[in-house]
Amino acid sequence: MLNQPDGLVMSSVAILCDWQNVRGTQAQLRCLIAFACLRGTIAFKRAYAHWRREEAQWEEVFDDLEFECINTPSSKRKKNNADHKLIAHCRQQILPHPDIKTVILLSGDGDFKGLVCDLQAKGKEVIVIAQCLKKTSRKLRQAADEFHLWQQLC
Repeated sequence: MLNQPDGLVMSSVAILCDWQNVRGTQAQLRCLIAFACLRGTIAFKRAYAHWRREEAQWEEVFDDLEFECINTPSSKRKKNNADHKLIAHCRQQILPHPDIKTVILLSGDGDFKGLVCDLQAKGKEVIVIAQCLKKTSRKLRQAADEFHLWQQLC
């Protein structure tokens, strides 16, 4: 944790983006980073997608914003590969990390409800950001400590 000049201690924040589920603009990504900075120091920024199927510009945008781009090839056998990798990485690297107090999850996918509950059980605040209310799992929204739509951030 970082000590701020006024004596407050800033906790760390992790941003996990399921890019296959939540799309945005470069401006929205910048707003996301500003939103996260209000919560603490950003320790992790990861974007999960099948990057070979994405327009090359998006991987460059994420790279310019210092996100780690995790390639998650998908096929009929590996339909939810991005979800599985995001969940596995979070459980291995963020869940046991005591300084990370806030996790910002960009997704509307109900598959993440269990992960949200696991993070909260470890005392972490979970903020879910989704693209569209209609396409967002109600259970995921209800499980989150906070829920926002992309357009609310800017």
